Amino acid sequence: LSYRWLLNEFPVFIALDKRRFVSQTNGNLYIANVEASDRGNYSCFVSSPSITKSVFSKFIPLIPQSDRAKVYPADIKVKFKDTYTLLGQNVTLECFALGK
Repeated sequence: LSYRWLLNEFPVFIALDKRRFVSQTNGNLYIANVEASDRGNYSCFVSSPSITKSVFSKFIPLIPQSDRAKVYPADIKVKFKDTYTLLGQNVTLECFALGK
């Protein structure tokens, strides 16, 4: 599967950069240091080259809050699922710390 994200309408795909990352493991969109320009409606676009089929998720609104809004402490998750792999195969592990 391949994951991409749209902003507001097709075909305006999110440009990945130092602030924005799409996990090809689970399709999640991660935005570091949200800016006012990130405001909008997001939709995940999933495609499968093996069956030549693509689907869109429903749009999800993102409304950045001002700096005066409540600041939450960093959210560091330390509990992870067990990960299994075959010997000799590659594995990708992802870890994200959220917050300011």
